[in-house]
Amino acid sequence: MSAKAGVLFLARASLALFGLVAGLPLLVTFSVLREMELFWRNEGGYPIWLRDLVLVGFYPILMIDLAVVLVYGCLLMGYQPRSKRVLVAEFGVLSLMAAALVFSVVWSILDDL
Repeated sequence: MSAKAGVLFLARASLALFGLVAGLPLLVTFSVLREMELFWRNEGGYPIWLRDLVLVGFYPILMIDLAVVLVYGCLLMGYQPRSKRVLVAEFGVLSLMAAALVFSVVWSILDDL
């Protein structure tokens, strides 16, 4: 493996790890909490700092996760794997990240109707 291929592999792996472990579960959780009416009342038992975090942090996390999916997709398009299993696995990760983004946006839209 050349140095350039190693750097691209680390970039793809770190983006996929961030997207699947940190970014997208947090985004889905924030989108569900944002649309719960009980979450915004004092009756729900949720702490005020969590409400503030969801209120302030939802859109920056959405933009960061969207950028991660776009960059990961662009890195994947220029990737020539040695086996088809690797390519299928990488597209599976990309589709899972994109599906979580779509879920959070659709959840917000449908709950507002």
